[in-house]
Amino acid sequence: MISIGIPALDKSLMEELPEGLVILVTGSPGSGSELFAKQFASAATGKENMVYFTTTERDEDVTSTMEHFGWKSDIQIVNIGERYYDRVLARELEISRYRQEGLKTKDIRRYEMGEEEMRKQVNFLTSLTYEISKLKPPFRIVIDSMDFFLEYYQDRNVLSALRTIKSHVQHNRSVALLTMLTDVHDTRTESGVEEIVDVIIELERQRTGDEFKRYLLIRKVRNHPEKTGILPYTISKEGITPL
Repeated sequence: MISIGIPALDKSLMEELPEGLVILVTGSPGSGSELFAKQFASAATGKENMVYFTTTERDEDVTSTMEHFGWKSDIQIVNIGERYYDRVLARELEISRYRQEGLKTKDIRRYEMGEEEMRKQVNFLTSLTYEISKLKPPFRIVIDSMDFFLEYYQDRNVLSALRTIKSHVQHNRSVALLTMLTDVHDTRTESGVEEIVDVIIELERQRTGDEFKRYLLIRKVRNHPEKTGILPYTISKEGITPL
């Protein structure tokens, strides 16, 4: 059995989860999905090969947050966001600088052609699935977030990669957690992601006067619709804590 890292939630989800599941955590910006991902990562046992794929943070931001809450932070981090900056965005910034400095149009076009070739050669979605395929089971992975891939790659390719990742997780009796923003992608894409995953947890934040009320919605537990429900939660020194 696999723990999410939040005992009250483990109890709600069949007294801990069976192996081979893919979990989706959704929410609006600031709802706490990134924190949830780190709390999940900290629950890895000694036998699990833990890898945290981040697209939006520096490595030190991930580990310092985990240390702040007293969670173990000796995890492997694969920083796709930094790779994307080094191989793609840095070149785009350089082109912008050349434009401002008056480089000839024909030279800029030549550079941009090289940039287009770079985008074709460096496929970070393929890189993600390759990195996961190399992991020795049992493993626990976090992908924070799917929004990066849905922004830069065609939806059908992202869904295909997600199905491949799920099959690999199931076959190796491991577990994966993905994060994704709500109400950002089109309905068809969101439905496609939600159909593939086994568990959906949505973090909701509502403002009441001068404070926020937070709710954890268990929206899907495959084959166990009776497990869906709503849990109020707070963020304490232990992290996300259902009330």
